[in-house]
Amino acid sequence: MIYLALSILSSTLLGFLFKWFPKYEINTYQAIVVNYIVCVLCGWVMLGHFPLQPSIVEKSWFPYALALGGLFIVGFNTAAYTIQQFGVTVGAVMQKMSIVMSVAWTLLFYQESAGWLKITGLVAALLAILFTNKPSEETIERIKHKARWLYIFPILTLIISGCIEILLFEVEQINTENADVGFIATLFGMAGLLGSIGLIGGIASGKMQWKTKNLLAGIGLGVPNFFSIYYLLKVLGIGMEGSVAFPVNNVGIIALSALLAYVLFKERLSSINWIGVGLSLVAIVLIALSH
Repeated sequence: MIYLALSILSSTLLGFLFKWFPKYEINTYQAIVVNYIVCVLCGWVMLGHFPLQPSIVEKSWFPYALALGGLFIVGFNTAAYTIQQFGVTVGAVMQKMSIVMSVAWTLLFYQESAGWLKITGLVAALLAILFTNKPSEETIERIKHKARWLYIFPILTLIISGCIEILLFEVEQINTENADVGFIATLFGMAGLLGSIGLIGGIASGKMQWKTKNLLAGIGLGVPNFFSIYYLLKVLGIGMEGSVAFPVNNVGIIALSALLAYVLFKERLSSINWIGVGLSLVAIVLIALSH
């Protein structure tokens, strides 16, 4: 469970860093691209040599790394547009509800255990995600007046997040080296390459202005982002079921984020939010006991 706790801590730190971006007027896209490059550098430090060597194309995980790199950058833009149109809470719910896809995948195609403890825990996890991130009445009213075609973005956010979890699970089924640093560096390298194309195009066209503070923000994001994936793959690599790892990881992030926001930033939590936090803890205990 220590690896899972470290993954949750890393992802929670990422969330709080994003919270500070508006305050310091950080360009999120620029910071994200820099963050991907920093992730490659993290892999370089851990391996002791540059990870993106020609020989990686022979690795069994190489196609997965390419696909995930593309999904990371597309998923980021889709989630960002979802948040822009529907609000942070809706974006968070759709991203974390991805466990519907990943858990269904592991249960259906890998015949993972599905006892009453786990099923009850999964139901509690889904309710926890909804309750902890319950949108305000104002947000709900605003959503009602959105053009119907815009609803595709929250749906895509959920689907892309689910596909990322499924591919991470799949790569651990064919990869004999747990949490292969070369794999992680390659997927972030692919995301960084695609993101850099958009960044260079934006700056060249004058639509985007480069600022040093975005570089610093990206460096701050890179380290926890790298280790959020690294430790999650370690969890899957040591044999924890995907139908345990993904729900506990997602609701753990939500519960810890809510509690730290309340303690450190004095953010107000409604009664429904507190119920969501409580359900998160119940879900974690039930799912963990089922393993």
